Amino acid sequence: MDTSSFSTDISCPEKSAQPRHLSVAETETKHGVKFPFSIAAPSFVIPAGAADNSRFLADYFPEIGLLFFESESCLAYSDFDLPPTLATLPVSWHVHLPLDLEWHNGLDEAWRIITHLMDKAAYLSPRSWVLHPPTAPDMLVPLAARFREAGVDPATILLENVDETDLVALWPEARQGGFSTCLDLGHILAYDQQPVLDLPGLWDTVRMLHVYAAKPGSGKHLGLTHLDDEGRALLRHVLEHFRGDTLTLEVFSEEIFPSLDLLAGWMNEWSKTK
Repeated sequence: MDTSSFSTDISCPEKSAQPRHLSVAETETKHGVKFPFSIAAPSFVIPAGAADNSRFLADYFPEIGLLFFESESCLAYSDFDLPPTLATLPVSWHVHLPLDLEWHNGLDEAWRIITHLMDKAAYLSPRSWVLHPPTAPDMLVPLAARFREAGVDPATILLENVDETDLVALWPEARQGGFSTCLDLGHILAYDQQPVLDLPGLWDTVRMLHVYAAKPGSGKHLGLTHLDDEGRALLRHVLEHFRGDTLTLEVFSEEIFPSLDLLAGWMNEWSKTK
């Protein structure tokens, strides 16, 4: 029999059988939980630019973290990369400021980049800004003064514990400057940063969590399917203390969706064993 004229659709039953992604709201319904914070996705999950990622993610997540990871390329963003229509998406926003700020060149140069990028994202009315802090001492207090002079409350600037600093050495300056904190679970696991959890007054400052799995010594962001017993215990501990606004599933692939499902299932399970 000549089958050359048959539709090729019948040859791909597995494609139509693939389960579709569930949104945050649908995941809550599935597991009978209600997240007490906004669940955010980073603006890089599918292999596309920030605009296409944001339009895709807006169907699933109530908040998007706009990634300005590289200073020069993000300073060059145009209306093509950040079209005005993004402001009409039914989501809230936060912004992750660059990873490559050269603090050793002094505050002026870093401030130039920060302010230009904040201006680019201002039309989205971001609720907060994540910042990898300078590792050099005596920069956070003058940086806070610049934010205040620009009309930005330093409490909306969330200092993240990163490979270069777990925030312990900078903590007095961070508190004096009035900054908030973005606590990164993966960095605690990868770089043995458990001392950050003992900082005085920490939980009064933590407004955001970055949640994903990580291996010791590795900066790779893995889905929560890779989180071991130690990691799950840490996640549970952190969630029991967290009183902030946003949990970002910082997974840069569609593995974010099974991670969302696991998070909801674990929270449902843990709520029954308090």
